[in-house]
Amino acid sequence: MRTADDFRDTVAFYRAEIQFLYDQFADKNPVMELSLPSRKIYAYPCSEYLKMLSKRDQEFLKKEYPAAIAKNRMIVFVRDNETRTLKSASFPIEPGDRVECEIRDLTKGMRKHRSGRRR
Repeated sequence: MRTADDFRDTVAFYRAEIQFLYDQFADKNPVMELSLPSRKIYAYPCSEYLKMLSKRDQEFLKKEYPAAIAKNRMIVFVRDNETRTLKSASFPIEPGDRVECEIRDLTKGMRKHRSGRRR
């Protein structure tokens, strides 16, 4: 997931599954996470997910989460462990014909680590 287009395509591809899991916990307004490359989807209480984020990303979520809930939108984070990127999107809770995303790149300022392996 290197580009904004890759991110949009990833969210679009998993949207139905994300929506399905969100619906299971909708009364709790969870923060959703899609983890790559494992393709696992998680639903977290906002307070729990905040603890997993950097200070900067915590501030983002504290601001954006209430705004998303007020607009009947969900917050979805996509964490790509291969490219060491974390991006977020918000989109309408009701399923639609197209994925409408507000994308924010959270990787700016992240330190990049390289292992000795070649890919």
